[in-house]
Amino acid sequence: MCAPVRTAPTSKEKSMGKNATRNDVAKLAGVSPAVVSYVINKTKFVSEEKTQAVLDAIKELNYQPNLYARSLKTNRSMQIAFVCDNLRNDWLEIAEKKLDKLGYNVSHCYSRDGDDFIQSLISGRYDAVFMLSNRYKAVQLNRIAEAGIPVVLYKTREYSHLEPNIVAVAPNLYSGVEKTVNYLVFRGHRRILFVPPLRYNMYITRGYRERGYRDALEVNGIPYDERYVCTNADTMEGVLSHVFDMVFSKSKDERATAIIAGNDFIAASIMQYVKKLGMKIPDDLAVVGTDNTYIAEMVSPTLTSIDFSKEDFSQKLVDTLMALLRGEKAQDQFLPVSLCVRESA
Repeated sequence: MCAPVRTAPTSKEKSMGKNATRNDVAKLAGVSPAVVSYVINKTKFVSEEKTQAVLDAIKELNYQPNLYARSLKTNRSMQIAFVCDNLRNDWLEIAEKKLDKLGYNVSHCYSRDGDDFIQSLISGRYDAVFMLSNRYKAVQLNRIAEAGIPVVLYKTREYSHLEPNIVAVAPNLYSGVEKTVNYLVFRGHRRILFVPPLRYNMYITRGYRERGYRDALEVNGIPYDERYVCTNADTMEGVLSHVFDMVFSKSKDERATAIIAGNDFIAASIMQYVKKLGMKIPDDLAVVGTDNTYIAEMVSPTLTSIDFSKEDFSQKLVDTLMALLRGEKAQDQFLPVSLCVRESA
């Protein structure tokens, strides 16, 4: 098969920038305009040689595809919403880069309570939604799905009926918390404070984190005590107030000796707080985070954290989103977790 013959760009073509057209790219790459579309939209197989010729021409001409025109033709906006309770999920960058390679833009949306926010997602012309928040009821998630927008759910609790195009991709949080409690008990701790992520809605009987905590305590013969569960996690101030009450205000026989935090940011914030008040970690208080982000290696002492493969998670997230967008069925997936033990516990 003959290689595509590239024609040298004229001085006019070199200066086109955003005015370059698909036909200009095709002419420079020595292919048809249809092949340019196939490469950009990834709708049909194109040989590696021709693909590279098109990509080189796009770069040389600084060609910017008309996303609005493309959305009219494909009936897709090429936009995916990531709905987060906080915007510190740095590990989502891996998934975002994978989606970018497929031509999708990611919009990070800060979760807000109420049906108006759900309606804004529906009217925002997103092709799909990745829901990291657990604040929404099944009926609200189903509204998004019933509008024809697939939802991938970072599932942290049980829901009532969910539509078939709502699929879970998440680490096995139940197992992560269970393993952590077992490890802390092995290290001699019996009063373990559980702190969820910020703005997290607690579900003692249905939440995976909560059930893992409660079940592991029971297996180890430790009675569940609701005082050791932080239910005021709307703000960092509320979390630290609860930590103060359970660590500094209790008698020696009652005070918490270990903390499991919903993410590494909260764990690091707690560590900084208690150290300022004169505590030594882990001698006086053991602290464990979740997600095993870059923060775990930056704090002192280094942070023990619940870990899962961000690469595997991101690939499963992207694969599930693409399957749902193609109208295919997809299964819930929960990734295995491990405990990365460092100095803090």
